[in-house]
Amino acid sequence: MIYSVNFMDLTEGISPLAFSKYLKDTGWKLFQSKRKHIKIFQYERGDQFFQVAIPIERRLSDYREAMYKAVETVATAEGKSLEQIMLYLLNPNTDILKIRLDKKEIETGNILFDDAIRMYENAKKLLAAAAQDILHPRKQHQGRMDDSIVKFLSNCRFGQTEIGSYVVSVVCPFAEFDDNEGYKQLSIFTDEMRCANSLTRQVTSRVMKNIAIIKNSIDNDEMHRLVAQNNGNMISANFYEALGGLNLDSDGANLEFIAEWSPVVEHDAGIESRITLSHDYYQPIETTIRELKDEANKSTKIIGRIMKLESTPDVQQRKSGKITVAYLDENDRRRTVMVELSKDDYGKAIKAHERGNHVEIVGDVSYGKRASMSYESFGIIE
Repeated sequence: MIYSVNFMDLTEGISPLAFSKYLKDTGWKLFQSKRKHIKIFQYERGDQFFQVAIPIERRLSDYREAMYKAVETVATAEGKSLEQIMLYLLNPNTDILKIRLDKKEIETGNILFDDAIRMYENAKKLLAAAAQDILHPRKQHQGRMDDSIVKFLSNCRFGQTEIGSYVVSVVCPFAEFDDNEGYKQLSIFTDEMRCANSLTRQVTSRVMKNIAIIKNSIDNDEMHRLVAQNNGNMISANFYEALGGLNLDSDGANLEFIAEWSPVVEHDAGIESRITLSHDYYQPIETTIRELKDEANKSTKIIGRIMKLESTPDVQQRKSGKITVAYLDENDRRRTVMVELSKDDYGKAIKAHERGNHVEIVGDVSYGKRASMSYESFGIIE
């Protein structure tokens, strides 16, 4: 529940256009009316009938009261809390991740200062690690983050907390990223498929997917899966550190992760929307962090230029591709290595070759008649 807040005042921050689009996209029917200063929507659920009037002109004397009544009716009709509807309408075109901390030191409406700081700092780190795992999968991320990830994080916001077990709400506006245009903010009127495939939806989905993988692997005594990961779904040590940093190390602590997907953008129903981790998971997570860091320290990083590309010319049939990279070893001797890349990374390699960019590859090198490398991460150095 949002507390110490005047809901009537909050309605002034709701866009009538965004509210109308939300209703259209969630099954409400527009009722034709000659009254131009309001839009009337109707909704049927079983044998119940609901009707709301959205004020379009803010200059109306009863604008706040009418908007509040509309929000209240929509919450009742959809079986949601007033806070849920209000939070989305104030932040349209977003996914919202909620992290609920439950521990004995938390009293109604407050939390220890240090615990709160750790929650907020590590919630941000969790999103950052998920974004890095998507764009640059590797066992451990070090150094400066990409500008696109920094921009993404700067546009995320913390929403209102809730009474009881302490809840951090992370509001993530939809944005996309591509190699040519970089970071781009999306609006509520952007095509739904672009939002569904956006960087934001990839990050929020990855957070929930990662936590589910971690929980299931520990539950099934398959922790080896957490270290021996493939490049396509890498969970970095950074993600685990952020997860443990959310006060999971405190005895008796429970963390619940709740994804409130945007109601107007289709999401993958196979991804869990509510997952709980107890303090019991902290030690297995710490063990995984140490093993991942040990593995990362054993890896070799090379920086060089692509000399050769090998793959099927039919892009539709292509599943992977081989590249030959020339680089200088630690003794400044010229060497070449062959790396087999995934389809997506091979596409990046083609662009790097065309532009003459250096590439950075992290993995294990096998020396022989022709050196080869099993890679963990592949990136272009602009």
